[in-house]
Amino acid sequence: MNVILLEGEDIIKEGKCFNSSLINREPGKLILTDRRLIFAGPGLDFERNNLILNLRDIVSFEKSYTFNIVRPIPLYNGIKVTTSDKQVYKFTVAERDKWLNLIKWHIRPHRSKK
Repeated sequence: MNVILLEGEDIIKEGKCFNSSLINREPGKLILTDRRLIFAGPGLDFERNNLILNLRDIVSFEKSYTFNIVRPIPLYNGIKVTTSDKQVYKFTVAERDKWLNLIKWHIRPHRSKK
């Protein structure tokens, strides 16, 4: 997992994560910086394996859930992020509420600059 930070960019939180869709669960790392939310995929190619969302482009984020394949019950460990271009991304993380609080805290300054 290769991540390139911008000059002066600080990491706020990082942790293991799955980039989830209906048919795919890609393992990786979720990284919140003071400017971006980055999903670092398992490959070594930064441009190809990472998903980068600028905080100023995130219009909503909320709790989401995933399903346990062994027992079809919902697990409340997901985050759903929607961007200004209407793209929706789902991430499965530990400590979901901490992630949501940190995203909320760090998006606020970017919104007021518009």
